[in-house]
Amino acid sequence: MRYLDNKRDAMGTRVLLAIALLLTTVLAAPSPASSDDPEDILVIVNNAVGAKKAKVDEIREIFLKKRTNWPGGGTAVPVNAGEGTALRKEFRRRVLSMNAREEQDYWNDKKIKTGVSCPVEFGNTLKAVFKLRNSVSYVYRSQYREGVARVLMVLPAS
Repeated sequence: MRYLDNKRDAMGTRVLLAIALLLTTVLAAPSPASSDDPEDILVIVNNAVGAKKAKVDEIREIFLKKRTNWPGGGTAVPVNAGEGTALRKEFRRRVLSMNAREEQDYWNDKKIKTGVSCPVEFGNTLKAVFKLRNSVSYVYRSQYREGVARVLMVLPAS
């Protein structure tokens, strides 16, 4: 009987040590720098959009109007931040992989060849996404308000 008590004590000690090690590892692990960084860019969608997540390539295709529909249905409505804003510049660089001149040339060419115009621009993209059904845009984390739009993707600050 005493043997079983010692065995249970040893097992209990091992379990406690394992839990302590796990907690130490979790608590000591560095948290991502961008987890609450106000400069993260959030790709947001109108609450009517059925998509729950997206890849950068998919967002690029929507903003370049190569893809015009959401996977679950509905016309995708891309909304850009105002030209010349830091937000637009950063989104353009990180998602479209273009500078301002390259984007302008892209849209001039697209307009001539297909008649398709660039996405609309709004100063307040969060408000625009709230009001425009099936729209997609982007905001800094510091501008985002829960419930107004859904976050589709986070582009961590670089």
